[in-house]
Amino acid sequence: MTERKLTRATIAAAALDVLNEQGLDQLSLRKVAARLDVKAPSLYWHVADKNMLLALLAESIFTDCLTKIPACTDWRDWLRGFGMALWQAQNATRDAGRLILGAGQPIEVLEAMQDAIATPLIALGLAPERAIMMQASVQALVTGWTTFAQGPNAAYLQSRLPIDTAFAAGLDALIHGLDRTP
Repeated sequence: MTERKLTRATIAAAALDVLNEQGLDQLSLRKVAARLDVKAPSLYWHVADKNMLLALLAESIFTDCLTKIPACTDWRDWLRGFGMALWQAQNATRDAGRLILGAGQPIEVLEAMQDAIATPLIALGLAPERAIMMQASVQALVTGWTTFAQGPNAAYLQSRLPIDTAFAAGLDALIHGLDRTP
C-alpha cells in the first residue's frame, strides 16, 4: 500500500465505511486502523478514544451536509435544503440516529457547527437566536424521522406510509410553522 498521511478526514471516511458495513456496535478504532492499513496507536494522534471517533464521524457527516445545500436567497429555502441534506445523509448512514444521539461533541465543535448554520441564516435575514432555534428544530425533526426510518419498526412504518414523502411534508410544515412564530 502507498503510504498516506492520516488526517481527521481520512479517519472519518474510513470510520464511515466501517459503520455502514458493520454497524455502530462493531465500529472500533482497531477496525478503522485496519481499514487504513495502520496500527491503532497511529490513530491516537487524531482521536483519543471511541467517543472521539464517534464525535469526529458525526461532525464529518454534518459538515458534508452543509456543502450540499444549494445557493438560496430565502431562509426558508436554506432550512429546507439543510433538512433535506441531513435527511439524505442520515438515511445513507447505518445507525445514524444512534450515532448522533451518542456522539458527545467538544464545545468548540458545537460552536463551530452552530456558527456554520447560523451565518447563512443570519445573512438571509434571521436574528441569531431565531436562526439557532430554527436549525435546531429542523435537526430534531430529521433525527426523529431517521430514528423511525432505521428503527426496529421501520418495515411496519414503511408499509403504512411513504417515509420520504411524510418526512418532506413534515419538514415543510415545520418551516411554514416557524415562519409564523414570533
